[in-house]
Amino acid sequence: MATPPSTTVLKAFDLLELFAERPLLGAGEAARLLGAPRASTHRLLVTLRLAGVLEANGDGQYRLGLRLFELGSNAPLRRRLHDEATQPLERLSAQVALPALLAARDGTDLLCLEKVYHRQTDVPTRVGQRAPLHSTAVGKVLLAYAPRAVIERYLSEPAARFTPHTIVEPRRLLMELERIRDRGLAWEREESCLGVASVATGIWNHTGKIVAAISVSAATLPDCRRLKRAERPLLATAAEIHRRLGWTPSRETASERVPAPA
Repeated sequence: MATPPSTTVLKAFDLLELFAERPLLGAGEAARLLGAPRASTHRLLVTLRLAGVLEANGDGQYRLGLRLFELGSNAPLRRRLHDEATQPLERLSAQVALPALLAARDGTDLLCLEKVYHRQTDVPTRVGQRAPLHSTAVGKVLLAYAPRAVIERYLSEPAARFTPHTIVEPRRLLMELERIRDRGLAWEREESCLGVASVATGIWNHTGKIVAAISVSAATLPDCRRLKRAERPLLATAAEIHRRLGWTPSRETASERVPAPA
């Protein structure tokens, strides 16, 4: 006789799934989205916080905790990306003499998974760091190829302005995402930090689904020309990681993979 599953555990994972596209959730909103009683939903939230899976702020809202990142580091996709992308990223960084980055989308944030430092140049990014999608090159790539519902929700909410160059207007950002899908490359010029620019492209797995993005970054002066020359090596590195993950771009074009949002 088969052992029946724990409905409480299943409900806990249903609850955690809500955080994939909502960085903060209160008990009331979570209960409404789950169609569950508020009391039992709040009990699940408190239990997950005590387990270190969730964190709570002073307003009674919850967000994913670092324990999930620690566990996720052992997940097959995370390990596969590390195994298949680390050496190509190291070669890319050495070739263009710039730091390289691997990041994935987590809800409406990007999450830095790997960083290859370079002794001549550094940028203020670390492994495990989160950032909004709209203000960096890797984030814009991940947003450009996100599901339509994610893009529309992201554009419907106010975007933070980090520098005078950050694109925060929904129409301008939508045009930027369309250009990224057309070119397969995203640029960020002092949009997240003054004095820093970056260029990025996406990484697809064997199913043709975007799972990450890679970038190289530079100081706007005097390294901006070097960053422009890094476009071709960046695309070649992405192609190598594609092959390692079992995907070949000839199967379909970027525009066929993801329709532009309305």
